[in-house]
Amino acid sequence: MLVQKTGRTTCYTTGRIMAVDSTIDVGYGGGRVARFKDQIVTTNISAGGDSGSLVTTLDNIAVGLLFAGSSQATIVNQIENVRALLGIEVAEEML
Repeated sequence: MLVQKTGRTTCYTTGRIMAVDSTIDVGYGGGRVARFKDQIVTTNISAGGDSGSLVTTLDNIAVGLLFAGSSQATIVNQIENVRALLGIEVAEEML
């Protein structure tokens, strides 16, 4: 599936989902590593400063929130997990 995002650093980019339901270890320096489960992995569509960007399908269906990446891949929190953890509902239409 193709996805898109607009970020602070890289502006508009598109890529492809490579995996879903992935478990990813993210290094935070000083030997600190955090493990994230149920993540989406895309081709590299980001750089530092793009975290928090909404990742959508090309027809603007929310897929997730970008939070990590490397020169090979971008890691995205699944939008349903974000929605559930924050206890929010998404409007179906504009008011």
